[in-house]
Amino acid sequence: MGEKIEFPKNYETYLKKAIDSFDLGNMKEAILFFEKAYAIKQELNINSFYVTALYQNGQYKKAKIIADKEINYYKSEDNLTLFYVTILIKGHFFIQAEKIVKEKLSQTNDSDLKWHSQLESIEKEKEQVRIQNEKKNETITKNIFSMGNQSFEKQTHTLKEAKELPLPQFIKAASSLLSNPYVNSIVKTTTIEYLIDRKVENAIILEWFGEQRVIKPIEMLPIAKTRAVQEIELILKETIENSDPILFEVISQEVNLHFMILYPFIDEVIKSPSEWVTLYLKRYNQLHEGSKDEKESVAQKKIEKWMYRLNEEIQTWI
Repeated sequence: MGEKIEFPKNYETYLKKAIDSFDLGNMKEAILFFEKAYAIKQELNINSFYVTALYQNGQYKKAKIIADKEINYYKSEDNLTLFYVTILIKGHFFIQAEKIVKEKLSQTNDSDLKWHSQLESIEKEKEQVRIQNEKKNETITKNIFSMGNQSFEKQTHTLKEAKELPLPQFIKAASSLLSNPYVNSIVKTTTIEYLIDRKVENAIILEWFGEQRVIKPIEMLPIAKTRAVQEIELILKETIENSDPILFEVISQEVNLHFMILYPFIDEVIKSPSEWVTLYLKRYNQLHEGSKDEKESVAQKKIEKWMYRLNEEIQTWI
């Protein structure tokens, strides 16, 4: 079937419903029908109603997008430009709003009070945004300092919010969560890689398997570039990717979880990637226990002990 064709009568129907809803003050419904009508025919009067409805409904950023389609119209007379600037202010497009207002003031020899009033509105809105951001950042910071009492899902959400913090604040928050023994290992690893991306030079204490370790993100490699990670991924590809792609995916998922938990000291633990792959395959009954000397047995037992610790931690997330 081809694409749905909108007939002129659909346009008239949408437009009537939009105007009726607009007149009744039902902006949410008006927006739905203005959107449908405007998609069929981009008329100037529809744009004006559509933008007004969006503004009244608090959808300032979308109102700007639609207004920009007829930007010359909104700059054609002062009242329309004032409305457009108000949209910019409410949408926090402060630089663009200031530019338009200052241009208008330069044209009136700095004497038009309505444009001075708009400058004041810009400053007031900026201050409100600053206060709101401060309160939001305080809440995020408090959540970070209490991450040890949160579930894995909540910790993940808190970290996502924390990335909105200014970098100095994020570094301070990261120092708290990385040293907290009750913060999930994956959350810690995600935090470290974020710090690496931003080339953070600070020395930070990391709690890792009961040890206090000092790390410097700027000097560290991300997981993907770690030697053991690259070697294990290569061995798995060469061993089972083509012969048993399903098993390859299953083991790869487990391996990647193990990497996330062991990071950033993967290479300290995985000294022999080939032996780790051998044990992964044995655990999935792909290899039989063969004869091995005492030295190999000790090495394998050490790997098994680490795998047990890793899988035990994963079980605590469930």
